Amino acid sequence: MLWTTKLSDDAAHFVLSSDAEALTHYCGATAFSQPRDFYTDSPYQRPSRPQDVTDSIISSCLTSEQLSHSQHLLAQRLLLNIYEQDLVFLPKPPMALDLKVFKDFYDPLHAASGKKIRPLLEHYLYNWLKEEVHINGPWCLDAFVAHTDKVLDDVARSDSTLHEVLTTSRHPERAARFFMTQCAGDFLSEASAMARNVLGNSGVYTSELFKILIDEYGYGIDKKKHSTIFEDMLKDMDMSPHVHHYWQFYTPASLSLTNYFHYVSANHGELFRYIGAMYYTEATLALTTQHQSRAIKTIFNGTVSTEYFDEHSHIDVHHGRMALQRLILPMIKQFGNAIIPDLIRGFEEFRLLQDIADEELYAHIKWHDELDEHRAQASALQGRKPVDLTITEPEHELSVLHTHPNDELFWVESGELDFVASPELSVRLKAGEGVVIPKGMLHGTRIVSPSCTYTVTAI
Repeated sequence: MLWTTKLSDDAAHFVLSSDAEALTHYCGATAFSQPRDFYTDSPYQRPSRPQDVTDSIISSCLTSEQLSHSQHLLAQRLLLNIYEQDLVFLPKPPMALDLKVFKDFYDPLHAASGKKIRPLLEHYLYNWLKEEVHINGPWCLDAFVAHTDKVLDDVARSDSTLHEVLTTSRHPERAARFFMTQCAGDFLSEASAMARNVLGNSGVYTSELFKILIDEYGYGIDKKKHSTIFEDMLKDMDMSPHVHHYWQFYTPASLSLTNYFHYVSANHGELFRYIGAMYYTEATLALTTQHQSRAIKTIFNGTVSTEYFDEHSHIDVHHGRMALQRLILPMIKQFGNAIIPDLIRGFEEFRLLQDIADEELYAHIKWHDELDEHRAQASALQGRKPVDLTITEPEHELSVLHTHPNDELFWVESGELDFVASPELSVRLKAGEGVVIPKGMLHGTRIVSPSCTYTVTAI
């Protein structure tokens, strides 16, 4: 008997006739719609300012000079949503499960439109790396080891800029929590990208990768799972442990780190890039987590458990060694020198992305510390240049956190609003007050008067 499948009415009419239509359909999901708050109370709420979408994110490529653009942040948010529709998220107590919202988030037709635009978003977001990372050959096993050993030795010998930035901030606890916010986007679903590479059959390499994966997942014991240990650390710091509670506060570069691992894992032809990137991150985490632990201990006077970082400073020595000795070296011996450029590319690309994310974090903390100076600067600059944009919004209107490609003068003409720069930094701006927003800095607003008119001027 010939079995046939009857399509639902919705499926019968669902035809993605163009990439632009797929983008529009994907961005139209309720998960991305205008929120009522700056924080999410469900893992399925991911406000992403879909009103800002243009087809440039599926028809062009970013350059390294455009990483502060709002489209970069928007595309990173969309891409992470596409990847995470492959993962399972359930709310933890005291959150309740809204079954309709749950099913809507994983709706197959919506996911299909995301998969259609995924390669275009990946191209838009990561093609610029080819211009910045040059893999000059020829390469052999000894050259690979010499190069990576030198890079890792340099990391080991360097002072920790993160430790200095956090501990010397005007508000160290706020700075530390903003750092943890950037970590949360990845660490609360840690190693999910890695799990993509343990399916199928790649011989002994499947088993070696799986050994690292089960370490990350606590060998089936929830309390030992790295994401659970991170949740406990967030609680110690009086932060929410729920997945994507701080969704709006992830910087573009922190999202790019999470997405990069999904990118080179979801596209299995990039396996060797993944292995190279994984080697870099595992080997360096064994070093950098020591500084992170030390900073948290110093800032919170030992009241916050640093088990998460302490565990990584121990286990990632082992993971880095495993990546090199049980994956990379045997792979090169088996498959030849032809795979080395991909290994090096992954290693160097993630190294570059990590450096960019670090600098972006430091810039945000500096801006947060100097916000009062930027308010004074706004008063000095107001009226010197023609206004670029005037906006009037009603009470309770919320602007999802976003960025701009240029420094901007933000000025309130009438009414009042709350200007939000981080989970712990919000200022009330009244008529005749403003702030200078440096390019690439996250910010959002909420109107707190019956109406409010404000202007934006590029400076």
